[in-house]
Amino acid sequence: MVGPSSIGENERVSDHGDHNREGLERLRRLASLSDADLAHDVGAGWTVTTVLGHLAFFDRMLLLRWDTYEKEGVFAELTPSHFDLMNYAGAAGWSALPPRVAVEACIDAAEKAVARIDALPQKAVDAAIETNRMALLERIIHWSQHLAQIEDALGHDV
Repeated sequence: MVGPSSIGENERVSDHGDHNREGLERLRRLASLSDADLAHDVGAGWTVTTVLGHLAFFDRMLLLRWDTYEKEGVFAELTPSHFDLMNYAGAAGWSALPPRVAVEACIDAAEKAVARIDALPQKAVDAAIETNRMALLERIIHWSQHLAQIEDALGHDV
């Protein structure tokens, strides 16, 4: 797998912008996948399209989490079970997306997430780092596992 996939959740990284832009370029390359590729099974009943809908959802949620921090000065708390519930609830809808719509939604949400992170004041960046919320800064933490999942299923890099 290509990219900074070894970034850990607790690792302090100051160049999150570069990592996010590298990951965003990889996501943009998904637009070149064929319809057959987008319909390809990646396991657990998910297709590439399902994964892209999932990524779009969580990047849009990231925007809302930063909105909450900006308004309230605290991060919205989410536990692993919350994420599991959202995945179970969202999977059918993500799977039903037209494949090209899923690609566009994924890229659009990722671009907005990267722009929002790039515009964060240093105080917000420091708060995310101090509270070990690196995934709110380093989108590649989430993207890379799913890009690897897609690449493994398709048998080639994207």
